[in-house]
Amino acid sequence: SSGINAEYGEEMNQAKALLRRIHTRQLYTLIKETPPSNRTFPDKETLLNEVLGDEEDLKPYLTVEKIKLNFGKWSKNGDPMEPVIFYDKHGTISTAQMYNQCSMFVPLSWSQQHLQFFCKSEDSTILERVRLKVSEWIEKTEFPVSTYPKDSP
Repeated sequence: SSGINAEYGEEMNQAKALLRRIHTRQLYTLIKETPPSNRTFPDKETLLNEVLGDEEDLKPYLTVEKIKLNFGKWSKNGDPMEPVIFYDKHGTISTAQMYNQCSMFVPLSWSQQHLQFFCKSEDSTILERVRLKVSEWIEKTEFPVSTYPKDSP
């Protein structure tokens, strides 16, 4: 039994410390969020390397969460309006024209994601260094939002 305690002792202490922080509401600090976009982000490890660059000593203090928002996926393009058939007042099918007219009421994209960056440290120096690296990365990164339909005038 003492072998198990020795083996998991450090992990248990980290888990206890984390639970204590949650219980006392000392949560991680939200550093920054990216704007919503259609950009495909790499896995978290690659993303952290990209954001931090040569300042790998900050890696234990930075965590990132991907937030995905999907309005529905009813067609091959993920647009629930695509299969809808529109008729004009003469009974003629006019899908593209009507879609473009109603598109001002629908989102530009049916699926977007953005990132939230959190700092695990409460040290003000580390917080500021992490904030600077994340801000620099966001400034130099594009976050496109594609418009649909692609055949709009």
